[in-house]
Amino acid sequence: MSHERLHITIIVLFMLALSAGCTQQATVPADTGTAPAETATGSTKEQMVAFVKEAVAYAHSHDKETALIEFSNKSGSFVRGDLYLYAYDFNGTTIAHPVNPEKIGVNRLYETDALGNFFIYDLRAAAINGSGFVEYAYINPVHNNAAEKKLGYVEKVDDTWWLGSGIYYGPAAPQETTAPATGPVTSRALKEYVDNAAAYATANGKNAAIAAFNNRSGPFVQGDTYVYALDYAGTALALPFQPEKVGTSFLPVKDAAGKPYTAIEIQLAQSGGGYLLYQYPDPAADLTPALKISYVRPVDDTYWIGAGIYSSEDRLVDTQLKQFVSGAKDFVQRYGKETALAEFNNPNGMFRSGELYIFANDYDGTVLAWPNRPDMIGKNHRDATDAVGEHHVAELLDKAKSGGGMTAYYTEDPLTNITALKISYVTDVDGTWMLGAGRHIRPDSRVLLP
Repeated sequence: MSHERLHITIIVLFMLALSAGCTQQATVPADTGTAPAETATGSTKEQMVAFVKEAVAYAHSHDKETALIEFSNKSGSFVRGDLYLYAYDFNGTTIAHPVNPEKIGVNRLYETDALGNFFIYDLRAAAINGSGFVEYAYINPVHNNAAEKKLGYVEKVDDTWWLGSGIYYGPAAPQETTAPATGPVTSRALKEYVDNAAAYATANGKNAAIAAFNNRSGPFVQGDTYVYALDYAGTALALPFQPEKVGTSFLPVKDAAGKPYTAIEIQLAQSGGGYLLYQYPDPAADLTPALKISYVRPVDDTYWIGAGIYSSEDRLVDTQLKQFVSGAKDFVQRYGKETALAEFNNPNGMFRSGELYIFANDYDGTVLAWPNRPDMIGKNHRDATDAVGEHHVAELLDKAKSGGGMTAYYTEDPLTNITALKISYVTDVDGTWMLGAGRHIRPDSRVLLP
């Protein structure tokens, strides 16, 4: 069998498998929550639902090729004002789209909307259940392609494809990027918080800065976020919530997971600055150790400063990352290990979405999938260390063996070519190997949002 026929066969099987066990068509809900029943100037929710049902009836009364041609016709009977039809197979590939015809034939399963959500993944999930509504953000062709809130409604046509349409109901609200009064909540705001403290130190001198950083009622303490300062030997100069530890060397100290966090912070500060994930006493929880992401940077050649946000695994590993990994595991279970690994290693395959890609190792440490480094396939990587000397591959494997979860380490960011903190989520497969994916922490990262 040729490669092309094999690929077509796999896609057909994938579509059939995904639709197996689908329920009967769901009843249209009377209310969707936050979305209004009617837009200010466009179609109503009821008109949208009737529009999709009419298209499904058309698809049932015509052959598929004829229906798809009509649904893709910008001047056809299924483009009416602000309403138009789109069609996808259950693999996530666009098969009809009158507004974005360039997307036809493109797998969009892990494409994100204007707010970073996997909207096609969510729409497909509703179609697998027969029908349903999904809220997301998308460009509005009648408003100069501005990103707006959209309520989508989808229905399954048969076991191989589904249809949908949507109504717009206002501008897409951007995610919060500014720091509230209680302190920064994004990686960008955290870096700016520390940079502002460094600017203060430069302008006012070391002694005045250290005094200000140690003042629990001062401007450098906001909620449970505060600026701390150490010299390059690891000696604490400013710790507003632990003043008794000022003058103590933190260099030999490790957190509950055994991470020598001060030693790593010094490396980061000496290289110009960076992010770190570790465990540290939280002043808002009676100094109970909690996960913390800090940003550190040098002030001068005698000391450095940092500040952090207390967080949790649920906040650091967002829904989209979990969906991406669970979708890859589902692919393995449906098609088998060999076919899945071929897809994971395909640099242009369906398991690439921006910086996200699937990596995989067996539990001996042998690399099974790494699309950015095909030269590493088949090589044992278990004893590898990251940029700060941590055995990150062994930690990833141990985490997957224990049921899966989050791991943080340092690796080169392909978008910036700079070594940076990466937070990955891994899962076990068949008790013999693991797969996962991750995101680098940058000033524009979303993973720190509460």
